[in-house]
Amino acid sequence: MLPMFGNPGTTEIPMIRDVTDYVLALHDGVAAAIAEGYAISSGRPSIVNLHTDLGVGNAMAYLITALKNRTPVIVTAGQQDQRHLAYSPLLSGNLYDLAGNFAKYRSEVRRASDIAYEMRKAYQIAAEPPRGPVFLSFPMDVMEQDGLYSGEGVAVSEYGIADDDDVNRIAQAINESENPAIIFGSEIDEFNAFSEAVEFARKVGCPVYSEPLGNRSSYISDDPQYAGELFPAAILINLQLMQHDLLVFIGSDITLYPYTTDTVLPEKRKIFVGLNNTRRMGETYIANPKTFLRKITPLVKKKNSYSAQKDYRKFTDAMRERKRMGYNYVSYRISKYFSDYTLVDEAISMSEPLRHYFGYRPHGYFTARSGQIGWALPASIGMAMDSPKVVSVIGDGSLMYSVQALWTARHYGIPLKMIVLRNGGYSILRSYAKSYYPEIKDADFLRPDPDVESILSSYGIDVNTADTDLRNLEWLRSGSDQKAIVVDVDRSIPNMF
Repeated sequence: MLPMFGNPGTTEIPMIRDVTDYVLALHDGVAAAIAEGYAISSGRPSIVNLHTDLGVGNAMAYLITALKNRTPVIVTAGQQDQRHLAYSPLLSGNLYDLAGNFAKYRSEVRRASDIAYEMRKAYQIAAEPPRGPVFLSFPMDVMEQDGLYSGEGVAVSEYGIADDDDVNRIAQAINESENPAIIFGSEIDEFNAFSEAVEFARKVGCPVYSEPLGNRSSYISDDPQYAGELFPAAILINLQLMQHDLLVFIGSDITLYPYTTDTVLPEKRKIFVGLNNTRRMGETYIANPKTFLRKITPLVKKKNSYSAQKDYRKFTDAMRERKRMGYNYVSYRISKYFSDYTLVDEAISMSEPLRHYFGYRPHGYFTARSGQIGWALPASIGMAMDSPKVVSVIGDGSLMYSVQALWTARHYGIPLKMIVLRNGGYSILRSYAKSYYPEIKDADFLRPDPDVESILSSYGIDVNTADTDLRNLEWLRSGSDQKAIVVDVDRSIPNMF
């Protein structure tokens, strides 16, 4: 049986009265993010229980993130008793339409005899690629009825599809190209296709990039063919890939921010392969990336012998920033202590150097594709419930969005390893203002400075403030308690835009 995560109200009590493994969160959004983290780590759908339309509204940002991350979450919510819905009673609402903002599938269960069928259907649809959240509404009177449960299991296809004609067509395009490039994305991690990705890259011999602003690992970042991450701006992507005549995107997307005047990759032949059926920027082929890579590798010719130059500046760049606790130095130290952990990243302004030093490896890196703030802390708690070696790196502002998650970690004894970066303000907003609206870069509303240690301690979290050597990271690694380190990072405004 799966645990049910939630924040119940009176409308949900009939639904959960016989649930034996209910994990309480003190905010609906926190419950949704913990459930998503559990689904990401376990690889199967999770269940979250929200309180009517109000709870769904509270959780909306987190549910949109689950949709963007393509995470299978079964979202349930109580509905008022159908026998007086005509009067629009308190705690009633149009849940079906509300769920349309995030759900692959949505339904309101009308009879107790339909519950088992609807749950199996929801599980299957959530798990089918492209994966994502589904929604079921349960009126109170339905949950008071008795329904038959057959005990029938749920079978979900692995969707190991890759059409042979498509594979041959793409192999021919690669073999006829002069200078191809490969761009891998999050589906490589989602479908456990790392070994196939490396074998394919070796066979072709061309540079390998990772998608811009991806939400999980996409390749082995210390592989000699890894050329780096694409920048999220059209003009920069065009410069990075200008020398290539064929671009093969496998399990990847192009996520852009901010806007630039350039068109993305004009007059380039672009081939997209994966199970996200929304791509329409180039030639699009629906295929499981793992199956596709297995089939195409024997068919392609060697096109290059690319090997990226080793970056010998990483260590010196980091140590140069030691005294001022610069982003490169802090990222370097975190990578040394937690290289065997799963990293959940909401460092925002420090995310780029954090990825640079920590690197990508299978199931080793996660973030919110939506750009949401407040996701990483509760998501890391959900992941740690399934696999305890998880560390989250978040900003002091991010902590404020989902601080209630600390109670759940403490109450249930979930291992919590958290690094809070304190820069005394909204660094990414100040960076944006510095580039576009410099007159407000030092505005008071961009410089909140919460007392992080007091907040963490009030939830029973064991907290330390780091010194310039970051020796406290060894303390953070030890044990399975709920621990946090606050790092006072460089407060100068970074040039991010």
